Order: sequence, then C-alpha cells, then structure tokens
Amino acid sequence: MAEVRETRIVKEHERTSNGATPWLAFLVGALLIAVVAIFLMNARGHITTPFGNADLNVKSPVTATAPANSAPAR
Repeated sequence: MAEVRETRIVKEHERTSNGATPWLAFLVGALLIAVVAIFLMNARGHITTPFGNADLNVKSPVTATAPANSAPAR
C-alpha cells in the first residue's frame, strides 16, 4: 500500500485596520485645521448657494488691544 503524506500550512491572519479609519482621521484633521485657521484670521465672507445664503463673519478670539482703563502716567 502506498504511503500518503499530507502537508498542511497554517497562515496566521494579520489584523488589518479598517480602510475608512485613515480617511476619517484625515478629514477630521483637515476640519480641525480649517477651524483654527478661521479663528486665527478675521474671516469675513458671504456664500451664496442654491440652498440658501451664509454669512461668515467670525472675529478672532485673539485680540491685541490695550486695556481700556489704564492708569495715567505721573
């Protein structure tokens, strides 16, 4: 009788990340950068679309103004 030899190769499946995760991180990062850029600039604008109008008047929270009630010099 002939001898039968079986060879079995077991490959471990590597866990791969979901394909949407890098794109989601990229979009969230781009949105965060855009929001920071708008607040650092004094953004003013008007956007007209077929769905309506949008006014973009954002003042920067970072202002370099002198205090209003400064003590007079002697």
